[in-house]
Amino acid sequence: MVKKMAENYNVGIDIGGTKVNIGIVKENGEILDNIIIATNKEKEPEDFIADICKKTKELLYKNNLSIKKIYFIGVGVPGTADINTGMVSYCPNLFWYDLPIGNMFEKNLQRNVKVMQDSRNAALAENLFGAGRGFDNILCVAIGTGIGGGIIINRKIFNGGMNTAGEIGHTPIIKNGRKCVCGNFGCLETYASGTGITDLALEKFPEKFIKLEDRRCEYVFELAYAGDSEILHFIEECVDHLAFGIANAVSLLSPEAVIISGGLCVHEELFVKPLQDRIVQKGYYSWTHLNKLKVYKAELGSDAPMIGAALLYKGI
Repeated sequence: MVKKMAENYNVGIDIGGTKVNIGIVKENGEILDNIIIATNKEKEPEDFIADICKKTKELLYKNNLSIKKIYFIGVGVPGTADINTGMVSYCPNLFWYDLPIGNMFEKNLQRNVKVMQDSRNAALAENLFGAGRGFDNILCVAIGTGIGGGIIINRKIFNGGMNTAGEIGHTPIIKNGRKCVCGNFGCLETYASGTGITDLALEKFPEKFIKLEDRRCEYVFELAYAGDSEILHFIEECVDHLAFGIANAVSLLSPEAVIISGGLCVHEELFVKPLQDRIVQKGYYSWTHLNKLKVYKAELGSDAPMIGAALLYKGI
């Protein structure tokens, strides 16, 4: 990091499976400017990262900033990353395994760069400026194509001894259950993520998904909004699975709040509110003090992982 100034600018780079969000972020979480570019899985990682760095410099130039004046640079990836070494050990969406992307960014930008898992960056951002502000300990659960998690303890990101903390999507909830992409069986992700919901619906109701273009999670919810009673009951079951998995995590971690984020949060009436109800009101808790648990919908949207990456120094 450079010397702290009256107003510091930081760079956050969130690398996803389909797009990269590059932003200039003020210390108060305000985004000065950002750009979105496509993720290029066809290129060699070194070349792809060089492209990201070029776009980063162009964004800075557009805003009359130089890389030397940036206080901090953070990167988020959809996989397991070591904050100390910048090594990405497991990132299947990008086919990155044991890849030193921290060094690659530092070579291109000539600055120190920290790398963290995207869901942890999002959790930090929500804790600083979003639905989790005011709490010391929170659990963020992102429900989209898969299910990810980020844990904040005493306002700092918790990585765990093996750097895999927060992988709630890969906690088994059913013995000898459905096979997961991770190789395990019965993972929460196979029952309550976008992919899991779609696959289960296709298996249970094949007659409702004759057209190829209908074989997607959004169509499952379209059927529910249209009043399909079987699908409505099916979504309730998926929400129950998710509530059960989150309840297990809450019992272990005892957070003050759970923050729900991800693409499925657009379905507030069918998904988010029932989930809140099952966890807090009807939930799986018999102990009175656990009724204090708060469950909120995330506030920062898709920019949260980028904001968290830019302000990673506040959470490590």
